Amino acid sequence: GQWAGKRDMTVASASGGGYLVGTENQGFIDLLRNRSVAFAMGARRLSGLVGNLTVPKLTGGATAYWLTSESGSPTEGAQTLGQLALSPKTVAAYVEISRQLALQSSPDAEQMVMADLAAQTSTAVDLAVLAGAGGSGEPQGIIGLSGVGTFSGTSLDYAGLLNAQADVAAANALTATCGYVFTPAVAALLMARVKYTSTASPLWDGNMLDANCAGFRGMSSNQVPSAKGIFGDFQQVVIGEWGILQVEVNPYANFAAGIIGVRAMYSIDVGVRYAGAFSTTSSIT
Repeated sequence: GQWAGKRDMTVASASGGGYLVGTENQGFIDLLRNRSVAFAMGARRLSGLVGNLTVPKLTGGATAYWLTSESGSPTEGAQTLGQLALSPKTVAAYVEISRQLALQSSPDAEQMVMADLAAQTSTAVDLAVLAGAGGSGEPQGIIGLSGVGTFSGTSLDYAGLLNAQADVAAANALTATCGYVFTPAVAALLMARVKYTSTASPLWDGNMLDANCAGFRGMSSNQVPSAKGIFGDFQQVVIGEWGILQVEVNPYANFAAGIIGVRAMYSIDVGVRYAGAFSTTSSIT
């Protein structure tokens, strides 16, 4: 017939029809991010700071003595004081957007970038609470903090989990608000191990996100460094804030080229009121 040998116009071929089809973004698929830990586990926010902050604390008490006679007197003693010092450390992120992208983007590129920068800086703060290096402008986190206890992660079992509790209890810091924080991989490992042989008594009793772990709350997150873990009272963590998380737009980042700059800045510090309120482990197997 008359159509024999004729080609169809298809979307698959740009010149054969594809150019006629418009492209429209419907919504936006955001990045899957690590689950935040610090505030979820009970860390406390101290907002509205201006100057550097020092909080005095009692690190040693006086000694009580039994008197050997009614005329005896106790030996003189004294309390020992220390202080928790906080000063602002700033985490920041910056992205530039071209004028053409801002004009043509759907959803709005500027809003997407602002939301991402806010999320990234907040996640960085959460990670600093757990494992901040304590140098190069970064706060000192729980892992690596001087005075924090340790428990063995080798072939981690019920005894090892209880050792973490005993470690914190020895510092008189064991409370009902304590909890374990591990990676999901470690949570999976503990779900497959039992307290008592040949019984349904998993060490991580619940789902992989949240569970009862040796009688305390357990939470998993990829924010925790690989094969490491923390047990302790996160209510002893103070996160000081200077100002708020600021996300700002500079429409004149490069005026000649029409470049827009978007910046996020967050000034905080991490303080642990009692290092003995935590016990950590590494190289969990």
